Amino acid sequence: MKSKITQSLTERVPTPEKGKSTLYADPELRGFYLIVSPTKRSYYVQSQVNGKQVRVKLGDHPSMDAKKARDLARSTLVNMRSGTNPNEEKRKARAQGITLAEALSLHLSAKALSVRTQEGYRYNCHEYLADWLDKPLAEIGVNRTAVRERHVSITAKNGLATADSVMRVFRAVYNRGLREHPELPSNPTANVDYHGTRRRKVDSSADRLNTWGKNVLTLESPIRRDVHLFMILTGMRRTSVCEAKAEQLLASGSLHVPRPKGGAARAFDLPLSKPLSDLLAHRTTMNGVTHRRSPWLFPADSRSGHIAEIKQKELGDLTGHALRHTYATLALEAGVPIAELRFLLNHSASSGGVTMGYLHPSQDHLRALQEKATAYILDALGMVWTAGEWPPKPKN
Repeated sequence: MKSKITQSLTERVPTPEKGKSTLYADPELRGFYLIVSPTKRSYYVQSQVNGKQVRVKLGDHPSMDAKKARDLARSTLVNMRSGTNPNEEKRKARAQGITLAEALSLHLSAKALSVRTQEGYRYNCHEYLADWLDKPLAEIGVNRTAVRERHVSITAKNGLATADSVMRVFRAVYNRGLREHPELPSNPTANVDYHGTRRRKVDSSADRLNTWGKNVLTLESPIRRDVHLFMILTGMRRTSVCEAKAEQLLASGSLHVPRPKGGAARAFDLPLSKPLSDLLAHRTTMNGVTHRRSPWLFPADSRSGHIAEIKQKELGDLTGHALRHTYATLALEAGVPIAELRFLLNHSASSGGVTMGYLHPSQDHLRALQEKATAYILDALGMVWTAGEWPPKPKN
């Protein structure tokens, strides 16, 4: 309805029913409105800006009175009719103000990242970019030279891998801020000369594997023996193995991995070969004797209750992630196709092109290939497995 918007009108107009609102249009100042809802009384202006109808909120009663709203409406409408969109200006102002710390929070809250991954993001930002956290991204983004120099500085103090890791984290956080505020400068990490991560080359020669097999079977701790054998027979990442629980064993003959690298969104079921099933059956039985109330498959007298440090001097550098490399190499040699190997290693299907996204092999199909890989690896380690028994015995 039409009525001159005054302080008296704003205060005396009736409150509409729940779910409804009433609009009052000022006949003296075209485009100036008062909108009354059950909870608010707000001043607006509306006008065409470059051919599009744009509505802009000026403020709420009582923090803004009718006279101030009218004065602001008059100047705002003049600007709008000359082509300025106040909403866009506000959005640009917000973009100029978003800090690295705010973009980090936005990034971490937007994705289902594992706790470990979130901690990694925070550590990289707080440890190496602490003086940037309260700076607006717009200020960081325009100084591309400073971003490149920070990478050079971290390289000199902390090494190539750390410098690249910090800049990858910063790149991801900045990109999240850029999606929220497209007006920001383009990502300044485009000016960073990354060193590039070189994949380690793991020696999986016959002699080394045979020696490793003998050494692992003679380890004093059967739990540590089994954790290393489990890792080389599955290629699972260290954290997932160490944090595996008996309750994750499925009746179907698989191990459910709820939070692998990438978080809950990357959860998967690992098909177990018969030797692997014997290993875990042995572990659950032994845990009942030595760690009666432990939920972990590989328990330890540690703060966490499970094995956390997997380095073993008797096994040299063929531990941890090197065993994942070894598994991948030997499984391929055993005849496991690359496509299925990606699923056994829980590598992202999206990085394998469109076709990988269409593939959903059954557990039975993958288990048959896991059996083939296990048999090949045990033979390469110089071990003989007997069904229903654990551990395997040396060939000689």
